[in-house]
Amino acid sequence: MAWLRRTLKRLHAHNAGFTLPEVVVVVGILALGTALVGGGVFQSLSVQRFWRDKVEATREVRHAQSWFAGDALNAQATNLVDGAQPVSAVSLTWTGGGGVPHSASYSLSGTDLVRNFDGAETVLSQQVASVGFFRSGRVLNFTLEVQADRGGARSLSLQTYLRALQ
Repeated sequence: MAWLRRTLKRLHAHNAGFTLPEVVVVVGILALGTALVGGGVFQSLSVQRFWRDKVEATREVRHAQSWFAGDALNAQATNLVDGAQPVSAVSLTWTGGGGVPHSASYSLSGTDLVRNFDGAETVLSQQVASVGFFRSGRVLNFTLEVQADRGGARSLSLQTYLRALQ
């Protein structure tokens, strides 16, 4: 034990510590390193959020068009007038298996595209910038544009044949 005390005393006797300029230089180097690493991490996360927003907008457009395509393929009647200008709402009706009548309507509620199927409402897309439904003969056209959170927009157009139009 005495040997350990003598060794520690000898080590501390020659240790004068750090001077103030040395501490300032070390802290400055650490701050610069932290700023560089932090800036790189921030930039990486910002780019990732930007791409995620665009992917989310594209997913919402495709999700809405998938539902609409399924309903349009079943439709036997619609409220759209052939050759008229695009409108922001549409109703589709058909008779399912066993003679059960169904109806689906699509409309904007604020910036949400809402599907009402037999009385049950579902939000298909959010942050909708524009929507248009129009009919040209037996072809039903649907255009949708969704805003991404960090700017930009995603839009797609869909043409679906009305299989069983009466």
